[in-house]
Amino acid sequence: MKYLKEFILVFLILGGLLAGLDLFFDDEKNLWSFLRQWIMNGTGSVLMWSGNSYLADVLSIHFPWTKNSITRLIVTVLATLIYTFLAWLILVWLSSVLYPWVLTWNGLKREIAHGSFFVTLIITVLVSAFMHGRGFLLAWKETLIEAEQLKKEQMAARYETLKNQVNPHFLFNNFNVLATLVHKDADLAERFIKQLANVYRYVLDSREKEVVSLEEELKQLEAYVFLMKIRFGESLKIEIDPALSQLEGKNLAPLTLQMLVENALKHNEASKSNPLSIEVHLENDDYVVVQNKLQAKLNVGESTGVGLENISARYKFLSDHPVITTKEAGFFTVKIPLVPA
Repeated sequence: MKYLKEFILVFLILGGLLAGLDLFFDDEKNLWSFLRQWIMNGTGSVLMWSGNSYLADVLSIHFPWTKNSITRLIVTVLATLIYTFLAWLILVWLSSVLYPWVLTWNGLKREIAHGSFFVTLIITVLVSAFMHGRGFLLAWKETLIEAEQLKKEQMAARYETLKNQVNPHFLFNNFNVLATLVHKDADLAERFIKQLANVYRYVLDSREKEVVSLEEELKQLEAYVFLMKIRFGESLKIEIDPALSQLEGKNLAPLTLQMLVENALKHNEASKSNPLSIEVHLENDDYVVVQNKLQAKLNVGESTGVGLENISARYKFLSDHPVITTKEAGFFTVKIPLVPA
């Protein structure tokens, strides 16, 4: 509907202006001559200007500049040549109807011989180059805006994760666990320290990265899960699908899995009588699923709202597939799309 209105306006306004200009220089000044010129110029303007604008928009949807510029360039050239030829045939046919002396096949050959097709092609190429160049610049601008937005989302995510880990409660709980382990099991205490160091090292190492490999993210998650299992004991049951470690060539935004496990621990009760179950598994080689049993805490405290919203916002720029969140059948489930390497 948008393009139909544009086509009508171009036909009426631009066609009328050009027809008036032609009539000014034409020896035959009458209403029928003006109407013929209006129809010709209006149709030509719609086909060459608005048509190319529409063609550029369609190609931008199916062959965006940001995905594969070479493919887009080749498709643009071929589509423009084919479209121009068809548009030129329509204009020749229309002129043969409005001007009977062009009606014969010989007249069509003369049009080609006199170079009208090539003039039309040159004009169309110039118009098309402008429209496609405009599309390229708009796509480039949009990419820059998306990159800046992604940078902000990543900074917010890293800040939120680091804030949680330097939170006095996080440190206090882990140091309490460590103090207990030192007296009971020195070897386990040493492993606990190493895994705690791994958690912090990963936060620092991944702070400048848009994505990390699934393998790196799983190692980070295992380090974090080790700390949480020592802390919660039998109150926490976390299962990680072995199939995840065998999947290659897939990436995730850094700290995604840890943030989801943290979210489950923050909002759900975990006790020996009612252990909290969390599962991390693969779905169709396309999603990592983090699912926990719903057993909400009575007093969770004020939520910042950064966690899930931040993850969803980051993946809008990293993947064509959205983050899927569901709450049903007593389970809270978050599906994270895997990003191809």
